[in-house]
Amino acid sequence: MNQDQHAAIRALKARGRPIPMDENARRKWQDGFNAMPAMDAMGARLDLSDDRLVRVHLSDVRPHHQGGLGSSAVNGAVIAGLFDAALGVAGVVQFPGRRAGTVELSVKFLRPTRGRSVDAWAVALKKAEGLAFMEGELYAGGRLCAVATGIVSTARGVAED
Repeated sequence: MNQDQHAAIRALKARGRPIPMDENARRKWQDGFNAMPAMDAMGARLDLSDDRLVRVHLSDVRPHHQGGLGSSAVNGAVIAGLFDAALGVAGVVQFPGRRAGTVELSVKFLRPTRGRSVDAWAVALKKAEGLAFMEGELYAGGRLCAVATGIVSTARGVAED
């Protein structure tokens, strides 16, 4: 992580709400999420080691991740999936014990995403009754490549399994 990226991630963290879980609960939640078949298929890993920041890390960009603009850049669908995981988790963890999910995701592609690995970072900016509002940034090769915003909503009256 270069100095500019480090400063940008610190600024993102400063805007975020705390994750209302202690370190052990975050680790347990992270391990359960990483065990999901979708995360395995994507080749990505969730990192909840920080008490505000959510990170989804794609450590090895493979040929099936590529194809953006007909090139070796990461495909937009993969970027959207990384953001959905990062922003979705940043919102869902704001509602412990309640079923919740992403209801809106907006991605802005700033430049082709090239590099051996990709990191999507996200925070919850605001929480209201049954809603959380998120913001995220995606980096590859030390460069900001995309930004996203999203909303997570709880399912009223439905307990988590």
